[in-house]
Amino acid sequence: MNSPNPTASAGQPPSTTLDQAIQSDALDCVMCGICVPHCPTFSLTHNEADGPRGRISLLLGISQGELPPDADVSRHLDTCLTCRACETVCPSGVAYGRLIDNGRTRLAQESAPATHPRGEAWFWRLLRDQLLTRRRRLGMAWQVYRGMQRLGLGGMARRLAGPMGRALPRQLSHATPPQASTQEPKSYRGRVGLFMGCTGAAMNAPAVAAARAAITAFGYQPVIPRDQICCGAMHAHSGEPEAAARQRERNAAAFKAAGVDEIIVVGTACSAELAALPASHGLTIREITEWLLEREPAEWPRLARLDHRVALHTPCSQRNHLAQPDVSRRLLEAIPGLELLEIDGNARCCGAAGMHVLLYPEQAERLREPKLASIKQLAPDLVVSANVGCATHLAAGAKLVVKQPVELLAESIAAASR
Repeated sequence: MNSPNPTASAGQPPSTTLDQAIQSDALDCVMCGICVPHCPTFSLTHNEADGPRGRISLLLGISQGELPPDADVSRHLDTCLTCRACETVCPSGVAYGRLIDNGRTRLAQESAPATHPRGEAWFWRLLRDQLLTRRRRLGMAWQVYRGMQRLGLGGMARRLAGPMGRALPRQLSHATPPQASTQEPKSYRGRVGLFMGCTGAAMNAPAVAAARAAITAFGYQPVIPRDQICCGAMHAHSGEPEAAARQRERNAAAFKAAGVDEIIVVGTACSAELAALPASHGLTIREITEWLLEREPAEWPRLARLDHRVALHTPCSQRNHLAQPDVSRRLLEAIPGLELLEIDGNARCCGAAGMHVLLYPEQAERLREPKLASIKQLAPDLVVSANVGCATHLAAGAKLVVKQPVELLAESIAAASR
């Protein structure tokens, strides 16, 4: 995890501090180009400015006052997915994720021209701040969509949603999430906090329910503070690090007030963002899949056989941000009967990338096409992804059943308890 964005030192304007931070990271790059073929956006345009080496050059030019942050420059930086595939192959260890976040903050300070092809920047900020990062509001909107799809009006709902409609899944499961047991254990091994994220009452509700069931089956009491809010990732990657830090701090306060010091996160992107909390809080952050794999053998409940053919998708936030490329596979391998299938190009971003799927839907869909083609060829019973954004994006491109790993584990536990 890259360190947080810098704050202005006493007597220095914010832009000066940011320029120094940008230059420090950018000058670590030796311009070797090893990263370029690993960049998903470069693979689409073959434009040097749409790859990490080109973007680093642009940021260096802006920070040194040699390049104006005009609309064209802003677009090249804004279309970066922050997948950080470049970091995994960089021989110089360039902190590209921190660099691009600082660059976007610098552009925001300059009021760089909006480059979003589907509306003004104010509209997308309003959408992000008043809907996408508000759990209850998003949950209500999601229930409306579920209801319309249940009535066979899903296509109409996607058209009415405008630009957002392209990001909505074509197929939803209306089944009740499995519950491992309705009987509370006589005693718990411990209490852990459960972070739901913005989507916990909407598209990620089945995974949250499965996580609660799994945590309980392992003998722990899941605690869900009502005051938890968005993790801050959308703001962090939109040039608003102070807003992201405030959200992380509010979440830390909510969980500490609930009397827990271990936070289990349902979703890899949220887990990566909350990991930026200062160590002084004394909080341990674990993504649910990682936490489950850390349990001792004696803590594991009985698991029933599941005869599913599963296509496994590995999100960038899991592979690159958390550096845990194999945790989903390891958890699924613990479930008897599953046949795991590898999606071609799993190391390349699917195009969801937070707000990117809404701001640049055409690019997001082009990045998704190879994965959907591979999934179609594999013909699995379902797809598994540990990131709700990736799962929703994949399901928006085809009629797929997409679940998180913990959902299959909860299903296996529930079947074994019957």
